[in-house]
Amino acid sequence: MEGEWKYPGSRWWRFDFHVHTPASFICYKRPEATPEEWLKSCMTAGLDCVVVADHNSGDWLVTLKISYEGLTSSKPDWFRPLAIFPGVEITVSTGIGRVHLLAAFDLNSAGEKTITGVLGRCGILNGHGDPDSSTTTSFEETIKIIKEANGIPIAAHVDGPQGLLDGKSALCPELERSLKAIYAAEFCNLNAFDNSTPELRMALNTLAKVGGSDAHTPAEIGKHGTWVKMSTPSIEGLRLALMDHEFCIDNRTVNPNREPDIFIHSLTISKMRHCGRIPGQPFEMIFHPGFNAIIGGRGSGKSTVLDSMRIAARRDGELIDSLSADLRRFKDYATGKGVMENDTEILLGFCRRDEEYRFRWRKDSIGKVFEQLDENGWVEAQSGDDLRERLPLSMYSQKQIYALAENSKGLLDILDRSPEVNRSEWESRWNDTINRFLELRLQQRTIKQKLRNEPELRAKLVEVEKDLKQYEERGHGEILKQYQKRVEQQRAVPLEDDFGGLADRLLVLHEEAQADSFPLHLFAEDDPARLELATIHGKAANALETVQQRLRELATEVDRIAKKRTEELTASQWHQDVVTAMERYETLVREYEGKSSPFDPSLYGHWVQEKTRLFNELTSLEELKREQSRVIEETERTIDSLVGLRRELSSKRNAFITSVLKENPYVQMKLIPFGDVADLETKYRENLSLEDNKFEGSILNGEGGLLRQMSRWREDGQSSENLPDMIRDIKVRTEKIVLNDLTDLPNFIAKPFISRLQKGYEDQPANLDRLWSWWPEDLLRVRHATNVNKSKYEELENGSKGQKASAILAFLLSHGTEPLIIDQPEDDLDNALIYDLVVRQIKTNKLRRQLIIVTHNPNIVVNGDAELVHVLHVKNGQTQVAVPGGLEEQAVRDQICNIMEGGREAFDKRYRRITL
Repeated sequence: MEGEWKYPGSRWWRFDFHVHTPASFICYKRPEATPEEWLKSCMTAGLDCVVVADHNSGDWLVTLKISYEGLTSSKPDWFRPLAIFPGVEITVSTGIGRVHLLAAFDLNSAGEKTITGVLGRCGILNGHGDPDSSTTTSFEETIKIIKEANGIPIAAHVDGPQGLLDGKSALCPELERSLKAIYAAEFCNLNAFDNSTPELRMALNTLAKVGGSDAHTPAEIGKHGTWVKMSTPSIEGLRLALMDHEFCIDNRTVNPNREPDIFIHSLTISKMRHCGRIPGQPFEMIFHPGFNAIIGGRGSGKSTVLDSMRIAARRDGELIDSLSADLRRFKDYATGKGVMENDTEILLGFCRRDEEYRFRWRKDSIGKVFEQLDENGWVEAQSGDDLRERLPLSMYSQKQIYALAENSKGLLDILDRSPEVNRSEWESRWNDTINRFLELRLQQRTIKQKLRNEPELRAKLVEVEKDLKQYEERGHGEILKQYQKRVEQQRAVPLEDDFGGLADRLLVLHEEAQADSFPLHLFAEDDPARLELATIHGKAANALETVQQRLRELATEVDRIAKKRTEELTASQWHQDVVTAMERYETLVREYEGKSSPFDPSLYGHWVQEKTRLFNELTSLEELKREQSRVIEETERTIDSLVGLRRELSSKRNAFITSVLKENPYVQMKLIPFGDVADLETKYRENLSLEDNKFEGSILNGEGGLLRQMSRWREDGQSSENLPDMIRDIKVRTEKIVLNDLTDLPNFIAKPFISRLQKGYEDQPANLDRLWSWWPEDLLRVRHATNVNKSKYEELENGSKGQKASAILAFLLSHGTEPLIIDQPEDDLDNALIYDLVVRQIKTNKLRRQLIIVTHNPNIVVNGDAELVHVLHVKNGQTQVAVPGGLEEQAVRDQICNIMEGGREAFDKRYRRITL
């Protein structure tokens, strides 16, 4: 595992706490086994650590150490690093029987000598390797001797033969003392005492339950084991892990060393004024995939680290105004008084689904901004439109957290970024629907404009028909009627028709219907495929020739049909009637040309043409009316779709809130669709381009206005279910005023307001479309816990700074899998809240995501069980990492106690029985 796990800090190590060697000569089943065979069995079983626990003996420890050193040089294929803890299985005499007790000792101890000394003090001076040799000391006295030798006592196979609890199901005073004296017990069955007395179960819950194979052959090694979390294998790390067994002991078989899909693995800063300026030694911080704590005294560079990460990740745009100003001062492009030099470079490395990437930021903008690591090194990668999407990341300072408490819109943004809500995908559909709605509204206006001519066209048609009727009633009506009818028929049924050039198109297809020549030159003469493919090609070509001939025949047939049609039409009675009507009309025209008559046949022809034109235009308008109805119906459906999309967004938000807060005792949230009316008047005016501070009586004031009912829906006790109807009523009333439908107009609507709306619509008709495509934002009501135990809550807006911060923190820590970076979450919180809220949720969060927390509070670091602590300090004017490591490392614990007020108390609280 060590070869694969490349991150500093704490990790999980696979332990077998109970393994025998041939030194247990009485009961070992393979006395001929060699040290190399024994070590190979440990390594191929996937063990990282093993406790050599022979019966009353440490005789094989030197032999194993020498053999292991040889393997580290030769490194066979099956080799893997292995920590061999010196240990022993001591047979303790209890007066009425014998109990086995394991002891593990420091890796750097004298091993065999230490174990022999402990056995001697316990009264076992000979019979080493014999399980029947037993102590003259009691169980508790033996434990004391092991501890004095810096060892860890572990009750062996506690639920099995010669185990401390063999045959016991209740707690007696002697057993209670024995259990209090140890940190851990080896269990054959982890659930062995689930049905015992409550007192015994409670006593056992204080112990670390560990697994050991109790192997008496190499093949049995590793068949049972335990995962232990610590930085590096050591007796101190093991002791702390066993004492903190709730979070540092895992008896599952699956490897708990897991990397989240996305996590930050490194930050490198070069040539910043107070960081990374040492030649050849850029500032570098390597992160753990789990919980990283960044600590340091005032001015040690904690803010420099966070600001650099924010800049490199392109998250500086997410800051509120005051924090954005702080970051600008950090950069200080304008005056050059910030910490950036022209060649300052920040690299932020991260892993995404097993691929390594990094962002680059430089003040001079030189270099690739986004790179991926492949077999050739770092190469430019595709960043997409938004570089931030490559690294989903949440960063919050205490000021940001407080700002979220003051403005719930920021919380909605957080909801919307979650995969469950996925606002970006929803917004794509929303924008498509909005664009379609705006297109439809524009079509409605265009159609309406065209239909405005309909009354005029109908009036003209009446006049033309009146004129025609007068002329037709003067005795020539039948001739003129026949002429008009036959002219229209002749247009509709021409004597000659080529059927849309069908014959010509068939001839074009005839020319195209032939196969290309077969490429014989691509095949050798002896290539068997040549004949086969040529034959296939020939068949197809012959078939195409048949088709080609048929196409020519069809073209000829079409010409014949057209010709026959013309002949038959010419010979038809209808054609004779057309000719007769035309001749009679022409005779009439010639007759009146020879007279001085007011009758003007050319004017009549004009009227006939005008009637036809007007009729055609009105027919088109009828089609336009049908199109208008269709567009109006689709517009209504689109509005319904927009409402449905908004409800879908609200539903997703609400489902997300319910899923992440259903068991959260610190905060409650309720989402009210369309309920945020804080900027109702502002949005109304913006959509309609209305000036501020005008028309208050018509729009909104204390007495009334179009918006009053909705703006005061909460104060008036209105149901939130009525909000969509209220919104629609506002839009409908506004549109009626715009379109001068002033029926049932409320008294508070003033004439200047009516004039302003109508004038605005004339100038910018799309304003009304914007109003129809707008809906108020959802209202997020947040309540914080005033008494967690009694489930009492109050509105967040009435809470203190600490209560507001705790509620928002509870929400931020309740969901998400992306890396989460928080700067000093403990500000404004008392220690009880820090432990009950922050620490508990940190422990839950780090199981699914990476955490990077800057803090001054030792409880967050210690009781939150940081996998990696970065201790910052300033040396020679440069920010540097003084100590990086896990909590099991003495240097890290010393720094925490020295730097952080209350550090020693935090350790004492977590590790109750150890003096640091």
